[in-house]
Amino acid sequence: MNYREEILKFMDEDIKQGFKTLKNKTILINRHSENGVENWKHIIYHRMEKKEIDLLEKQVNKPFSKEYKEFLSHCNGCFLFNGNFYIYGKAFLEKGMSREEMLYQPYDLVEEREDPPCKVSDELFYFGGTPESIFAYTNNASIVELKRRSGKLISTYDSFDDWLINKLHSTEMFSYLD
Repeated sequence: MNYREEILKFMDEDIKQGFKTLKNKTILINRHSENGVENWKHIIYHRMEKKEIDLLEKQVNKPFSKEYKEFLSHCNGCFLFNGNFYIYGKAFLEKGMSREEMLYQPYDLVEEREDPPCKVSDELFYFGGTPESIFAYTNNASIVELKRRSGKLISTYDSFDDWLINKLHSTEMFSYLD
């Protein structure tokens, strides 16, 4: 599955409100101002190369599922619905980046896993969340959604693909935040 394209399908109406593609291929969608500060409703980060994914996996010291690797090969994380849904990636600061490329970076997977919001079992791979929950892979490649503070189970999904499509559909409830 081309995860970037799947996510963009859900952003069709917001894309009509305006978008910007940065030099590194990060896409900023539906600009708005809040207290004089420019914000974007959705940010889909640039893709990662295989060697970058392999290095990140080594830094995390936990095997990535093939679906998460595939996701990172299409987008290095995302920050959607004004931050009400996000998937971690790897923050990159490199010489020659524009100010916007430096500013719009994904939540860093390594940093976020070092300080999770709740006790996460060693059997789980924590990779994203919402303001109220976190997302994690299980050893059998299913996805669980846990309450952010307590770690209590909210939902289980059979696969990354099922989880992503389900969550994108359910985030339509965030449209009131426009």
